[in-house]
Amino acid sequence: MDIRFLTTFIEVTKTRHFGKAAENLYLTQSAVSARIKLLEEYFHTTLFIRQRNSIQLTQSGEKLLPYAKQLCATLNEAKQELQIQSSEYVVCGATQLASELLLPTMLSHLHNSFPDWSVKAEVLTLDALSRQLHERVTDLAFSTEPLKSEEVNSTVLMEHEIALYRVGKNSDAVNAADFVAIDWGSKARDWLLTAYPQLRDAKLRTNSLNLALNNLLSEGGIAVLPTNIENQIPANVNVTKIRTLENVPLRLYIHSMKQIRRVGLAEIIDSVSTVS
Repeated sequence: MDIRFLTTFIEVTKTRHFGKAAENLYLTQSAVSARIKLLEEYFHTTLFIRQRNSIQLTQSGEKLLPYAKQLCATLNEAKQELQIQSSEYVVCGATQLASELLLPTMLSHLHNSFPDWSVKAEVLTLDALSRQLHERVTDLAFSTEPLKSEEVNSTVLMEHEIALYRVGKNSDAVNAADFVAIDWGSKARDWLLTAYPQLRDAKLRTNSLNLALNNLLSEGGIAVLPTNIENQIPANVNVTKIRTLENVPLRLYIHSMKQIRRVGLAEIIDSVSTVS
């Protein structure tokens, strides 16, 4: 017997009306009538007395009602438990810069707020991130650039100023021989080339902030860095801000599919979206 027959029986009992029960269950009235008929055939009894303006339970219907409620409740509990077990795994993907700037904070938040969930984290290109998100291989995505898709919700989690800095050198010159180019996106690149055309070339190009910082601390040089990163540079290292990139903020995004199919994932997304 299909459990939906019992849920239909319970709904008709509540509404005392086949039409209203059909509306509440998003069924046609004929489908509701057919389910009740099959249920009566299964139990070899009449469950309702059909009157013109009212439907009343028969004695058999009264006896069946508590069992139907108990069985439906038990099966719903079992379904929820199985869904929870199958969704205790969240996959986070991030582009290289987002993984260094944001992912450690997000992983700590997930472990503290959702200790029963296991987390898998991957570093991907923006294209791979978008593809895996649409294929639902990745649940949550983080990047420094927006994703262009009508099926994806994108929210700015954090925003920082970025500026051109000189690290470890006392020279006033801004030249390509000292430049460590970090891929902050097209807007930052365009701004920089307009202000400093000589920085079209660089001694090092990378999409990793950590790698760039290690090189700057080792060899010195100039690079575009978040303004809040000065605290991460040792006090004995000379750091000079050359110029802020006006109207070119560093934005960190969280992305998720608009249609969420996994139980519990919406709560995680809402929670992570409030972290700053």
